[in-house]
Amino acid sequence: MALRLLPFAPANMSRSLLSESLQFPRLARFLPITPIATSGFLQPISISLNIPSLLSDLWDSVLRAVPKKKTSHMKKRHRQMAGKALKDVKSLNKCPGCGQIKRAHLLCPNCVKEIKESWRTLDMA
Repeated sequence: MALRLLPFAPANMSRSLLSESLQFPRLARFLPITPIATSGFLQPISISLNIPSLLSDLWDSVLRAVPKKKTSHMKKRHRQMAGKALKDVKSLNKCPGCGQIKRAHLLCPNCVKEIKESWRTLDMA
């Protein structure tokens, strides 16, 4: 919002600007009133805003939107201990033994299962 100084301002123009600023009394008190010289007279002109009155009421509610009560310890703990999003596994390799995909630096689950089965058959025999 910039304040514009006009070299001249007709009387009807300044009245319309003042009447528009009076529609928003909450905003009008924060807006500067600047005198502009027109044909020897000083006339106050304020910034005119084309904002519906609903928006000014909404702005007041946004400014007052603060928590009414302190967040309880239980709610804080629930937020902290909530399930975290899982990360994608990017380090995948092919197993040199069976050729299936496995995680890097870990044993292949398929090969481990085959070894366990072979040990069970040896223990039973």
